[in-house]
Amino acid sequence: MSARLTARAPSDAARGNPPRLVLRFAITTGIALALAAGAILLVVRHFNTLQAERAATSQARVLASSVLRGPLRKADFEREVTKARRSQLDELFETHVLAEGVLRATLYAEDGTVTYSTDHRLLGTRTDPRHVREALAGAIRGDVTTVRDGEKQRKTLRTYSPVAVRNGSGVVALFQDYAPIARAAQATFLPVAGIFEVVLVGLFVVLVPILRRVTTRVRRQMEEIEYRALYDELTGLPNRSLFRERIEQATLAGRRDQHHATVMLLDVDRFKEINETLGHETGDRLLRELGERLRAQLRENETLARLGGDEFGILLPNGSADEATALAARLHAALEEPFALRGLPLEIATSIGVASYPEDGEDVDTLLRHADVAMYVAKDAHSGTATYDAEQDTSDAARLALAGELRRAIENEELVLHFQPKAELASGRIVGAEALVRWQHPERGFIPPNDFIPIAERTGLIKPLSRYVLASAVRQCAAWNAAGLDVHVAVNLTIPDLLDLELPAYLGALLAETGVRAEQLELEITESTILADPFRVRQVLDGLNAMGLRLAIDDFGTGYSSLAYLKRLPVQTIKIDRSFVMGMAENSSDATIVRSTIELGRNLGLAVVAEGVETQDDWDALRGYGCTLAQGYLIGKPMPPDELSALLERAPAASLSATG
Repeated sequence: MSARLTARAPSDAARGNPPRLVLRFAITTGIALALAAGAILLVVRHFNTLQAERAATSQARVLASSVLRGPLRKADFEREVTKARRSQLDELFETHVLAEGVLRATLYAEDGTVTYSTDHRLLGTRTDPRHVREALAGAIRGDVTTVRDGEKQRKTLRTYSPVAVRNGSGVVALFQDYAPIARAAQATFLPVAGIFEVVLVGLFVVLVPILRRVTTRVRRQMEEIEYRALYDELTGLPNRSLFRERIEQATLAGRRDQHHATVMLLDVDRFKEINETLGHETGDRLLRELGERLRAQLRENETLARLGGDEFGILLPNGSADEATALAARLHAALEEPFALRGLPLEIATSIGVASYPEDGEDVDTLLRHADVAMYVAKDAHSGTATYDAEQDTSDAARLALAGELRRAIENEELVLHFQPKAELASGRIVGAEALVRWQHPERGFIPPNDFIPIAERTGLIKPLSRYVLASAVRQCAAWNAAGLDVHVAVNLTIPDLLDLELPAYLGALLAETGVRAEQLELEITESTILADPFRVRQVLDGLNAMGLRLAIDDFGTGYSSLAYLKRLPVQTIKIDRSFVMGMAENSSDATIVRSTIELGRNLGLAVVAEGVETQDDWDALRGYGCTLAQGYLIGKPMPPDELSALLERAPAASLSATG
């Protein structure tokens, strides 16, 4: 089961519950629509009611202007009517007005006094004269009120309407039953409300599937965002954030239950060269296949994470350092089988650092930093795996600051070259020197190469550093030529140099600029750099050889290159590693290796340089074996250019051979 599938499981379990944001949006939208619908319905109902009331008011005006205009007299509005006149008016209103849905009719004097009413109890009472005056002025005013009808109150629409009579006018108030008015308003409102309700229901029917699709899409996007925040997109493994979280959980559990937890960091050696040589697509494929192989070696409760680039992290939540070391051995064994990429078998090596809780740290940052330190110890020692050792931890603040200062040192030319002389064993004459870089820091003083070259390799500064050393060495060779000193200069090349197809052109331009002859520059390479990418390295070496540059294999005998491959390489020199030369006086095996290597070189037509020559006995033995050149403290330690110039000027040709 891949880590990607494992990562999806929690999200699948939560699929039944929509995201809170979408749920809130749905609820808020529903409430808003309900409120808006209620408000609209209220407005419509109010409008329909007004329309019904206006219709009733118009009906009252028609009654006043038509039915009542002739029968009523001016005297009916001036004072309370007589009993006889009241009987006449009762009959009039009973016959022509009350039958039209009017519950009560009242006549008013100008001062608001009731002169007549179908409810005789109101005779002589008074109302607000303003309503009467408004009606006399021609305005018809209606309002809703209640009247007593037997034992109950009934809702009515009261309309004040002017009545024109002979030689004057008066005001009549008609109290119409409100029930027919309400029914008329409702009869108009119900179809509108029904249509509106159908529209709303239809809207929700349309919105429900849309909302469901939006909910599904948002949920998937949230799952994808969460996945990308916690998992590596290339390999599907947990990323650095999730790895740190699981380390924190493991340390908390270890503190609670009193058990170990171990962190391992794994880095692919020379991955940058693989990327540059075969392309990033191939590099990505390698990382995916590497992740699958590593995961197959882990148990279910152990975490494998990709932390970035070619760096992986492994967490053993209940494991000790010994268990981690055993796991590292299994991982190395699993990676021995070559990876088939682009039809080529590619072998890779890894470096693993181990740090355990609580011995090597009690928090996430400390454990990761110490595992990283151990990993680089393993890388520098080519040991494959290393457990954190505080005595080997040089990753203090000063060392970290050194990394930031190295680039500026290259740009500001704070780096200097020292040269270790090489002499002919046959004549004792100094004929060349190997350029070795040194850093004279303006504040820290002298910084040895072993302190800053590994930093350059880790930070990508090794290529500009190599270019700086090449340029400085060639320019110094030109200065010696100008002084009349014929000296050959050797410079070490790194893996990035040998993978750089532009290196021959760069050196060609440098030689042309300084006037140095091609045969005066010797480039030293190691067996391990040749094996980094034999095809591309061979292409670069052929270009350098075609220019007339001399090529030498440094530390010969410590690598794994075959003699058949060595014979095909365009090299002119092999250098015997100092470990064999310095031990040949006491160790017969070392002496045999040195003698055999010299014979091999002579048979292949190659010059042989012995490194680490520190005693006269070593010198004499090497000269007896037929070795070509010697390099070591017997001839001279690495020294500044001016000291080597002085040595060359004062040393006669036979000065070293005379010591033999």
